[in-house]
Parts: sequence; C-alpha cells; structure tokens
Amino acid sequence: MERSADRRRAAGRRAEDRRHAGIARRLEHDLTAVSDLVESIRADPDLPEFALRRLQAVDRELARIIEVAREAAPVSQEATEVHQLATHLTRREWECLDLLVQGLTTGAIAAGMGVSTTTVRTHVQSLLAKLGVHSRLQAVALTTRTALLSAAPKGVGRQLPGASRAR
Repeated sequence: MERSADRRRAAGRRAEDRRHAGIARRLEHDLTAVSDLVESIRADPDLPEFALRRLQAVDRELARIIEVAREAAPVSQEATEVHQLATHLTRREWECLDLLVQGLTTGAIAAGMGVSTTTVRTHVQSLLAKLGVHSRLQAVALTTRTALLSAAPKGVGRQLPGASRAR
C-alpha cells in the first residue's frame, strides 16, 4: 500500500516537473521573440545613441534570462527520481531493460541471455515494478526520456550475439 502511494506522489511530481519544463520552454520562446524585436529596433540607423545603449543593456539582460530558461527547461526531477529508482535494478534487469530499448522480443532476449522466456518475463515484471511503470512501452519511453541507460552498470548496453530484433 505504501509503495502505491509513493508511485502516486511520484506521478504527481513528474506531472508538476513537466508543467514547469513547459513553462520554462514557453518563457524561453517569448523572451526570444522580445529579444528579436529589440534587435530589430537596434538595427534602425536613425536610433539615438542613448536609446541604442539602453537597448543593448536590455538585450544583454534578455540574453541572460533566456539562458536561465534554457537551463531550467531540460532539468527534470523525473530523471533524478528514475535514476534513484534504477539503483535497485539487478544486473539481469538492467540487461533486460537495455534489450527492451533495443527492440528485442522476449524470445530473443531469452535466447541471448541463455534463460527461459518465463525468466525474462519475471525480470521484466520486476523492473517495471521498480521503475513504477505498467508496460514495456512505458519502461522504454521512460528510459529514453531520462537517459537511464547512461547509469547502467559496466557491461550492460551491448547487443547480445545472435539476438534478433523484433519486427
């Protein structure tokens, strides 16, 4: 019961992080438009020197704010949380996750790892539960979105010999 409450809270935080990232992207877009407008006004050859200096100061400040917005947009607490959750994955679960991201079928994963399809399904169900997702597709999307495989233990992340891709 406590675990499902944690998942609901984490889902709420992920939604809030996405909302904040969206706001930062919109802010960056709007500020870039204002900066472009300032630049077009600065290009006026009849612009008095004092106005030009003020516009240059405004443009510098806008550039600084735009940079802050760009830095804020990709920062995601979701990635931090997912990487924390992933510390609980076993080596075999990491291998299964990597092979799922590569698009391998359960049978191909089993053949490549030298285990039964039931064992692969068990590993996959366990990693889904640990990552707080409900499907393989959600696991792959989450892994891709948060660059989770970059945190995989050494040796994970290579194609198994003889494993074929899903079609």
